Amino acid sequence: MNFEIIYDLTQNNLEFNFKEYYQLLKLKEENWRNYNQLYPFPNETIISILFSLARKYKICTKNVHYSICLIQRFLGLFENNKKCHSTNKLSSTSITSKESFDGFQISICALNISCKLNQVYWCKTLEFKSIVNSYFDKDDYLRVELEFLDIIRFHISIPLISDFVGIIIEGFYLSKTQEETYKSIIDFIYFKPNEFLCKQSFTLLALSVLCITFSIHDPNSLCFYIKWASNISNYTYQSLQLQINSIIKIAFNDKMTLKIFNEQIWGNKK
Repeated sequence: MNFEIIYDLTQNNLEFNFKEYYQLLKLKEENWRNYNQLYPFPNETIISILFSLARKYKICTKNVHYSICLIQRFLGLFENNKKCHSTNKLSSTSITSKESFDGFQISICALNISCKLNQVYWCKTLEFKSIVNSYFDKDDYLRVELEFLDIIRFHISIPLISDFVGIIIEGFYLSKTQEETYKSIIDFIYFKPNEFLCKQSFTLLALSVLCITFSIHDPNSLCFYIKWASNISNYTYQSLQLQINSIIKIAFNDKMTLKIFNEQIWGNKK
């Protein structure tokens, strides 16, 4: 992978036009940023439950990212719906107060909804049925899921960093290390949403992840990829560099490093 190959693709392959795809995503940018500033993200316990479920049942973590955003919307809209739902208790496990709702039940609902949206039918497995029998009263799972959807007003269209990165990544051959790196970095971003997702644009984050991924074997080439990212976007070289440095600092140097994250969440000890 090198800058010249990327340049050739962006210049010559009309079916794989980064600039056009980037502009489509920019149309969603302002709404996405406002959305993340208005609604609180779930706490680390709930996020850890989601990643743990994905690990145990071999579910793609894109579904976890989606689940985190669904729960974020649930938390943001809960107060607006509380009066309505306080007079319409669905069951003994009904979500009638923010203080009493079960984080594990909410996590299961959100992850299952995400899976169904991405055509992953976890709900049809024996493992899922066993979880529902263990953590929900009889026939209560469907009621809680419907109430969850009602609270978020069935708003299930959410842009993800992994969508943008995934589309571009498909145009290149990545080594196993590069593929693991970009997936781990995105997982880490969603594991710490308050660090990354509240103020930054998802296109800036996505382009920064791509630059790190492409240069993982050759750090000296990083400047070339930053130039490429700047050329296909409206971000300056300096803004990209600052975001990349922030990701590297938090993901690789702080106490909860990417390595520790992988060990704790995925059990990978390398």
